[in-house]
Amino acid sequence: MFSGVARFFTLAAGLAALGGYLLSQLFLEVDISSAKRSVQLLEIEEYLDDAAISLGRQIQEWKDMLLRVNSSTLHAKHQQGFKEASIAVQHALLKSRDQMIDIGMETTDIDWLISEHKSLLTEYLQAYAGLKPDDATSQSKVDRQILGVDRALQARIIQLKSSISEYAKQQLARAPQTQGDRSFMVGLLGAISLFMMAGLGFVFARHIRTS
Repeated sequence: MFSGVARFFTLAAGLAALGGYLLSQLFLEVDISSAKRSVQLLEIEEYLDDAAISLGRQIQEWKDMLLRVNSSTLHAKHQQGFKEASIAVQHALLKSRDQMIDIGMETTDIDWLISEHKSLLTEYLQAYAGLKPDDATSQSKVDRQILGVDRALQARIIQLKSSISEYAKQQLARAPQTQGDRSFMVGLLGAISLFMMAGLGFVFARHIRTS
């Protein structure tokens, strides 16, 4: 009889321990996933900041390049700066997109930014093709061709960053709800454990009576 009682309590304890372990693993996975998402959202914001800064540098290098058209050394320096800034914009936008895909976010807005920046570069290059160093009016003509073409891109980068920031805040706001769900799961596990123990006790009691 005592060996049967021991088996009953051993089995009940084992089931409770297994349930607790599985639930703790579930909580751990949720915590890791939530932490990863928070970090990636922060990284997306930083990449968008980098894109905005690099775009500003790209615009400035373009203006400096036109102003230094009569100095081959300075012109080449700012031309290289323009290329590097353009590459930096694309890199930052693409890294943002990678992170968004990784956490399952919609990429329509970032895809537009990437495409729009490429189109913008085409406009810059087409305008640059008309630059004539020996024509004093050429610089202003070329600059007017692309005047304001980057404003929509600048505004959309800021808008997307703001949206990502708001989304990150919403994720943080869900933390109390997540904690409430966790408490509910703990309570549910306890109820299930008690129910299983009661069921085992009933079976065990019948076994004792019939033995």
